[in-house]
Amino acid sequence: MTHELMYCLYCQEKLQGRRDKKFCNLYCKSAYHNKNEDSQEAFIKDINKQLRCNRSALRKACPLGKATVRKDFLSKLGMDFKYHTHTWKSASNIYKFCYDYGYAQVIDQQKVLIIQEQNYMKE
Repeated sequence: MTHELMYCLYCQEKLQGRRDKKFCNLYCKSAYHNKNEDSQEAFIKDINKQLRCNRSALRKACPLGKATVRKDFLSKLGMDFKYHTHTWKSASNIYKFCYDYGYAQVIDQQKVLIIQEQNYMKE
């Protein structure tokens, strides 16, 4: 019975143990998969990171569920206004949401009205 030598797909070290083993440890397994990550996956990951940052900025600026703040304040907190998850239209405004926090432009265009999503908005 010939036993073929197997090598780690990431670091090329000799593998010991099971015949179907591909990596010598968890670090090599993670590094291999991260290295071979599709560029679109990286793009999606970057957008999701920005969406989480936007939500965090809105949450910090609106701890009580409703607030009016300057856009430049949100920008300083890392907000990028071109990314949002969904919209909701009220009788007078269109809100752009980042998960459960939304914002709408107010009259002077330098401020936004921030709200936290409510159950009636989901219907």
